[in-house]
Amino acid sequence: GISNLHLQMQRLAILIILLSVALPFLWSLDANLLLLIYDTYVAVGIAHHHHHHHHHDNELRQRRRIFPPGSTPTLEGKTIWITGSSSGIGAELAIQLASAGVGHLIFSGRREDKLESVADSCREASSEWRTTMMIPSTTTTTADDDTTNSQGTTRVSIVPFDMSAGSDILDKSVSTALHLAGPSGIDILVLNAGQYQCSPALDTNLDAALPALVNVNFASPARLSQKVMQMDRWKERGHGHIVTVASLMGRGASPLNALYSASKHALRGYFAALAAEERSWLRVDLVLPGATDTGLWSGSYDAAKASSAGASSEERGAIAGGNDDGGQQQRDNSGKPLHADDRSKMAVGRCAQLIVSSMIGPHFLFFETWITRNPGLLWVYLASCCPMTFQLLTNVLGPLRTAMWRKSGEDALYVPTLLRQLWGCVVDYASGRSDHLLP
Repeated sequence: GISNLHLQMQRLAILIILLSVALPFLWSLDANLLLLIYDTYVAVGIAHHHHHHHHHDNELRQRRRIFPPGSTPTLEGKTIWITGSSSGIGAELAIQLASAGVGHLIFSGRREDKLESVADSCREASSEWRTTMMIPSTTTTTADDDTTNSQGTTRVSIVPFDMSAGSDILDKSVSTALHLAGPSGIDILVLNAGQYQCSPALDTNLDAALPALVNVNFASPARLSQKVMQMDRWKERGHGHIVTVASLMGRGASPLNALYSASKHALRGYFAALAAEERSWLRVDLVLPGATDTGLWSGSYDAAKASSAGASSEERGAIAGGNDDGGQQQRDNSGKPLHADDRSKMAVGRCAQLIVSSMIGPHFLFFETWITRNPGLLWVYLASCCPMTFQLLTNVLGPLRTAMWRKSGEDALYVPTLLRQLWGCVVDYASGRSDHLLP
């Protein structure tokens, strides 16, 4: 009996040790496992936007790769059009693509001054890449220059337009982008523009918010992609590549984000179906980021007031939406500005790096990628694999998040904050101060 107990105690001790190692490791993951492995060991070195770390990052990545240079795919020489690239994920993605030796980058967004600033950063990143790769120096072309560039320099063009604008503006913008791209056309279209929204469904003015958010987050990207495919004759050419930046909230219902979540479900559903229909020639990558450290919350849609400034803004930020270029700050009922704890957010450079790796990688592995710190990663795994557990958690989180939003305007994403709120509810219920366990 004693030896049996001793054996059981040994097994329990081994289990505790294994869990104490495994749980922190799993909690530290910031993307789905296949993408993490590919990014770490296979993808060609991408320098971060922190230029003073550039050489160190590049050397580190070169050492980490298990395949020799030249044996894995790259984006060198490609023409890529990115919408919503004046700030947030789009801007960082542009800079990292310039660091990957892309041939021609076309940027779109509402704010031309911000686009010019991103273009300057891209030229700098491109020249650093050229120096690192020891490619002879060439001159960069101006935004409006239509000449083809010599090998080695990322050419940068700007096509400013508002994603919430009408069909005529979209047509004109596609024509301009294709003219700048030249005879070879656009290789990759990155649909990154969008806008965040955070308020309870019944507090939201649907007459104003529904058409505005669905237009920016779903209808315009779908229309723009179709215009590019038709006007650039992708089907006739026999190849095309769309990167759709959706959101984790396009994978499961998110309390306090009913309208935003619905628009991202529509975006993901449309492009997943399109990819299946045209799989012989079209590649569609669905990128689902979680909370990222950008200007998302300051530029989110003011669903209660439905201000015209908020309705027309379109730059992408974290949780694949929002902007930081002049949309009216959303406020909750008490007039406090919407905010979220920075500790719950992913660094924008890391998010962009993982998107670039997924673009380079094989489509059968990266048709859909999840890029987020925990608990976002756990959230999307539960939504996809354990719907009953997900439903149970959502029913607990919904009242907690709504109560915190009403009290202080917080978009509560940070686990310790949510647990503290839950503990407060349990104490109130146990002491008789409240009749309900949840708000």
